Amino acid sequence: MRKKVFISTILGAVLGLLGKTVLDSKILKINDNKINKFKKYYILLDQWLSMKQTGTDILTYFKENRYEKVAIYGMGELGNRLYDELKDTEIDVIYGIDKNSKSLYSDLKVYSLDDDFEPADVIVVTAIFAYSEIKKELAKKTNITVISLEDVIYGIDI
Repeated sequence: MRKKVFISTILGAVLGLLGKTVLDSKILKINDNKINKFKKYYILLDQWLSMKQTGTDILTYFKENRYEKVAIYGMGELGNRLYDELKDTEIDVIYGIDKNSKSLYSDLKVYSLDDDFEPADVIVVTAIFAYSEIKKELAKKTNITVISLEDVIYGIDI
């Protein structure tokens, strides 16, 4: 009887330790993903600020590529900064796209992925951490050119 209790206790401890290790590993992976996401944001915003400080304007990218009518995918922080940068310029931001379109407040029309999009020259994806997946989703829905905000920021020489 004592032997069964001892074996059960050891087995329970081993299984508990394994479960905790697996859970800790999942938490670490989630945290690493968040860190990498915000690190990419930081590096991109640092480059964008450097451009502004040297007098380089992101309008250059849109003009050089003849993108006059722009849609922005992702109306979070980066999407709103891009919109602020482009509004009241010769680049016409005609709408935003966001999976949370119903809960967003913006003076810009914001569509969900389920809506039909108006014609545009380009869709700029500001959710840079998920660009590949978003581009695939948009390709199923539209033939509008899709680029990343990274293409815009890193595509300009400063």
